[in-house]
Amino acid sequence: MTTFTGAWPVLTLILLAAVVVVVSLRTTVIGAGLAALQCWGLYATFLVGVRGDLTVDEHTTWVLALLVQLAALAFLASAAIRVIALMTGTAAKPSPVRS
Repeated sequence: MTTFTGAWPVLTLILLAAVVVVVSLRTTVIGAGLAALQCWGLYATFLVGVRGDLTVDEHTTWVLALLVQLAALAFLASAAIRVIALMTGTAAKPSPVRS
């Protein structure tokens, strides 16, 4: 039984998705996956769940799939940017002041 009513779950889903994207841009694959899992747990437990119980139904599994896909896309985008920066020579170099 879900209590998905009102705008709060939608707003919170947007904010949690933003957290997943920002964390995934700066971390490893495992970190990105764990960030998505943790944000899904917060969403499925405290916003959709009744009495703070973890709710696993068709709505929350859709949200989990969305967060995992966002994490994967953000991680791949940041990896591609790092590779392009290394290949073109625009990656940050050590400071000449410290050398």
